[in-house]
Amino acid sequence: MKRLIELTRSERCKNCRICCRFCEEKPNLKPSGFSLKKTGEHYTCEAYDTEACRCAAYSRRPFDCEVYPFAIAKSEDRGCSLLVIDTLCPNYPEILIKLSGMDLSGLIVPSDSEIEWEESFVPLKVIAQNGKANDALNTLSPDAGFFFRSHFFNSGRLSAYGFPYHMIWTEITSYFWKIIDGSFCLFSRTGKDYSMPLPPLPYSLKACRESSRLLAVLNAANGLTIFNSSAETAGKAAKDGLTASASSEEFLYKSPALAELKGDNYKGARWLCNVFAKNAEITFVEYKSGDLEGCAAVLNSWYNHKFERTKFENELHLLKHTLKANRTALSIPDKLGLTGRVLRCGAEIAAYTFGTAISEDTFCVYFEIANPAFKGAGQYIFRELCRELIACKYINTMGHDGIEGLKTAKELYKPVEKLGVYTITI
Repeated sequence: MKRLIELTRSERCKNCRICCRFCEEKPNLKPSGFSLKKTGEHYTCEAYDTEACRCAAYSRRPFDCEVYPFAIAKSEDRGCSLLVIDTLCPNYPEILIKLSGMDLSGLIVPSDSEIEWEESFVPLKVIAQNGKANDALNTLSPDAGFFFRSHFFNSGRLSAYGFPYHMIWTEITSYFWKIIDGSFCLFSRTGKDYSMPLPPLPYSLKACRESSRLLAVLNAANGLTIFNSSAETAGKAAKDGLTASASSEEFLYKSPALAELKGDNYKGARWLCNVFAKNAEITFVEYKSGDLEGCAAVLNSWYNHKFERTKFENELHLLKHTLKANRTALSIPDKLGLTGRVLRCGAEIAAYTFGTAISEDTFCVYFEIANPAFKGAGQYIFRELCRELIACKYINTMGHDGIEGLKTAKELYKPVEKLGVYTITI
């Protein structure tokens, strides 16, 4: 726990007006061993010196105070104990950035100070299961990227193993999780219908069957559909007597080849890059919040261009959903763990792209949006991104969703492998 406590130290703490103050007399996060006193409209810890704005018992403060904004809490479904972080702490964003580079796998956390779940909590690590079965689910928020990645990072090369793959759709889909038979199970709800957008990890037949039973309760219908399974997991499921069928494919490339674009195989893409390169004052930079308005304008131009040329209902449906997903990505990229880059011609944004690392050697590109007025901008920003990621062995550009034009475009970049995406059903 010492590593976590070190993360909580900040200059901001000296001027904080959140800690040691409570809106109710018996709060969930009340410091152990201390009582509260009424101070104006609030309650403060008896050890808190309101005039000096400091703790008078700092050297003997309880574990609760020592680790805050971290805490040990029961999950929403009360099925397990969790290490959580409280998003009410003003220092939370800074701590989360520091936390992203830490490995909590060997962390030993005492569970004797467990408290009840709060809406402001974000899970970080499952500490223990209590063995009590119930049908409640835990909410997965856009803040829970660290928690998701602790289970799925390095588990496969499919795009769905990246946290943003799911969270960019929160405008139309809600996500939940539950630990079943020691496996992390992810659930999604669109409208009233629940499904599993990923197989249990690690794969477990018992977890699949219990998830099926659970969804039968939630959907009031029998059966379970698990999407985005890798070939390996689909094989295990088939051996267990479940039905596994190929549903789509994703394109995997070697990043050095895309960074160089050498040879006849890439002459079309290389030519388009050269066309765009004729523009003046080209810059390729990290996406910042100040780029939101300019990128939104690019998105609208791209959307209108695509909308006018869309002929089929399934393409129109996907286009509208993609518009919503991009809005989410542009608004909260940091929370989602997205890497964003912007391509500029002078002061004008010509294109932007977002993606994330889904394993140590694979980066997935989720969006690449270019203003149609800038010919070659899409190819140019893709090449520049691959040049930046040249140390990353593979680039995944996802699938084609049955759109032939998109499939043809991805084939032109000569994928080194087409990853099979499978659906498992009970």
